[in-house]
Amino acid sequence: MRKLDPRSFKVVPGRYYQTPKELWGFRSERGDGPPDRIARAFLEAHADTLGIDLGPLFQKEPRIVHGLGAEHVIFQQRWKRRRVHRAYVTVHIGAKDRRVYLVKSRAAPPQVLRSAPLERIGEARATRTALARVRRRGRTRVVDRPELLWYPAKKLLHPAWRVRVHRTTPRAEYLIYVNAETGSVIDVYDNLAALTGRGRVFLPNPMARDRRFEPLDEQDEVRRPTARSYAEVSLAGLKGTGCLDGSRATTRLTRRRLKKPDHDFRVDWNRVGFEEVSAYHHLDRAIAYLESLGYRGARRIFAAPLEVDARGTPEDNSWYSPGERTLTFGLGDVDDAEDGETVLHEFGHALQDAICRDFGQSPEAAAMGEGFGDYFAASFFERAKPERYRLTVMSWDGAFFEGDPPCVRRLDSPHTYETFDHSPGDHEHANGEIWSAALWQVRAALGRRKADRIIIDSHFQLDAFTTFARGARAILDADRNLHGGTNQAALLRVFHRRGIGPLE
Repeated sequence: MRKLDPRSFKVVPGRYYQTPKELWGFRSERGDGPPDRIARAFLEAHADTLGIDLGPLFQKEPRIVHGLGAEHVIFQQRWKRRRVHRAYVTVHIGAKDRRVYLVKSRAAPPQVLRSAPLERIGEARATRTALARVRRRGRTRVVDRPELLWYPAKKLLHPAWRVRVHRTTPRAEYLIYVNAETGSVIDVYDNLAALTGRGRVFLPNPMARDRRFEPLDEQDEVRRPTARSYAEVSLAGLKGTGCLDGSRATTRLTRRRLKKPDHDFRVDWNRVGFEEVSAYHHLDRAIAYLESLGYRGARRIFAAPLEVDARGTPEDNSWYSPGERTLTFGLGDVDDAEDGETVLHEFGHALQDAICRDFGQSPEAAAMGEGFGDYFAASFFERAKPERYRLTVMSWDGAFFEGDPPCVRRLDSPHTYETFDHSPGDHEHANGEIWSAALWQVRAALGRRKADRIIIDSHFQLDAFTTFARGARAILDADRNLHGGTNQAALLRVFHRRGIGPLE
């Protein structure tokens, strides 16, 4: 096969290696013979363009996947007879015209292969390390024989053992990569396919879907939600235990847990378990939203699935425990976990604590914690709610509160920092309305996703004893880091109107 002019390729550069990650936007000449022969001929003609050595790719026969419109030839890179983890070169060939049109490369270049160190840790020690990493309760055992391979990490290759571990309770199957040079764990991956269940919740309250529904009747008793008040939802990421145990959240702390082997968790408002389903679903979706913003859930922010007690106290109170890193919801008046905004308000505390440990140890930091929780919950559900409820937070949980409509708090407080109550006492909720109103105005100026990213990212430079002024400066810094400061003028207008500063 003839070599193409390098200028005919569109190139996606690699992140760590100085070699192309993809070649696309071209069509080679028509190839002859089976797909693997065409792919080999193309790679031999363009090895210098890709910057790779073909010997480690051609040690074993490639895998060929036959699609409807194309055939895909997958070469696995090997070095010193060991597989290089995730190091593939794939060649994509039109099924009809037999022309190569795309090449993807995750192969390590020759200089990286040659610099790889030798292993020092044997199979037995790697196995003990892997078992210790996941053994909590239940039986664990190694499935298949551990594999010695090369594990890429940025610009380096590490010798590593891949150990597959099966655990019975809770059911899990992990792929654990142990550094064969140092003995440390490089990565743990839950290899069981996550299950999806079904549930019934409010999004975030009964009024959102039944616009004519009123929370209280003439005797000031809570009305029974109508059939239109519910939303049928998927419960993602379930581990297959028959309970609400997932990759992002678990209700394992809840007494009298729902157990549904068929993963159908649809129960009505007046049945035990409704609040448990609600807490699981809303937490899972909130963390998934963070992941869509660029934060990778348990890997980037949370060390493990959030543990929830959906019926933890008979009082009308809910909380996040920084010491135990758990969420607890109360049953007084309206069960707190029934209200999606109450769930996400408490999640706001968990998120702040995961980023900045023990956040909220000064009066202003505590108010910022309450304000951020209100903001995050309201921002998440703003589009789902009727216009009348858009500036309220926790309207179902606050059905017995005053206001029109009744709610626990609002986002349109007229107060500024000058009205901040510094006197002794628990004023963080009232003071927090100053901060939540400022954040809501930031959202109005920038839009939801941009505002959420900037506000969340600002927490990484705060401490547990922060102030409104430092929080505002952190938001300005986050905008500078994420968007080159293009929103500085709009942000400064918001904070100046609220009397939050100095910011210079």
